[in-house]
Amino acid sequence: MKLLFLNETNMSIYAKKAKGKIYSIAIDVSDLEQRVKDMQKVVLDTSWLDELDVIDRLGYEARSKGTVEKIMHEILNNVETDISEDFGEYMVSDVAQTALKDYLSHIRLPLAEFIKEKISGNPGFDFHTESPSALVSFGEAKYSGVQSAHGRALKQINEFIKAQKDIQELPDLRRFVSEAAIQNAVSGNKSYSAAFSITSDDVEHIMDNAIRSIHMKTLLNYDAIYLLGVKISA
Repeated sequence: MKLLFLNETNMSIYAKKAKGKIYSIAIDVSDLEQRVKDMQKVVLDTSWLDELDVIDRLGYEARSKGTVEKIMHEILNNVETDISEDFGEYMVSDVAQTALKDYLSHIRLPLAEFIKEKISGNPGFDFHTESPSALVSFGEAKYSGVQSAHGRALKQINEFIKAQKDIQELPDLRRFVSEAAIQNAVSGNKSYSAAFSITSDDVEHIMDNAIRSIHMKTLLNYDAIYLLGVKISA
């Protein structure tokens, strides 16, 4: 992973009454084989269960078992040169969480599919982190091998907010974030992360397009928006 772009912008530039920040990060993945190995380590790491009580530990361990098997055997072990949409979205989620941790000191939470029960239709956000200011960030990842996917990620976030997917996830998330972060979320103080693949060589232009997307307008009411572009040059 290589950092290509990192920028912080006041939301007030785009909406006068907005008080939050927009963080733009672009990452290059040049070694796909190493990225797969790193993802396998994350998937197999069960240390996130250690702090749970016995009931929660048993429940989440059982809940995550099928997801681990699917990711390891159906997705990660089958990566060659062609990147499937499933693998692409897992990778974009993983790179986004890693970038938020490495460059903005976020705490990365377990993969969303490990801690949520599946429901009919789209189950909700793909990944979560907690910022140093105790804000939960709800993340959505989109991958495309033919065009940059920022519009789809931002559009999905808006749809999930409208469907209250973020609120629905709080009972599970409270076990993995600080009490301050939960109280902030309950009060409406939240942030969102849009992670997306980039196919263009003009990375800064794509990141600027993401900020200016029509889907950003409704997100400028929140405390922070993280735009995470992932370029795969492997």
